[in-house]
Amino acid sequence: MKKAFCQPGNVEFCPVVSLVSAFTFSPIGSGSFTVSRSPENGGDITYNNRDDILKDFASETLHPGDLKTAATTLAVSILDLLATRMKADSNATKGAKALKAFQKKNSKSKK
Repeated sequence: MKKAFCQPGNVEFCPVVSLVSAFTFSPIGSGSFTVSRSPENGGDITYNNRDDILKDFASETLHPGDLKTAATTLAVSILDLLATRMKADSNATKGAKALKAFQKKNSKSKK
């Protein structure tokens, strides 16, 4: 996430805002997104819709570094949830084992 394109004030193309919007303000999301900031930068702020994020990012009230840090935390929590649910699903576990066996078989036949 550190190297993700996130030009200050550029709301026309900002993959980090798109990622946050997709995972927060969609039917699977929590509906709110909190950005932790130091008190000198205004303190923590919680967004309840995409338009508020875009407004603050466009006015540069929301710094790209703060946005990326919060987006990283969001992405990690979603991936952890996904991994937990996949491990709990017996069909997903069987599918993963079958995929590994197929991959192993294919790698031997190409040599």
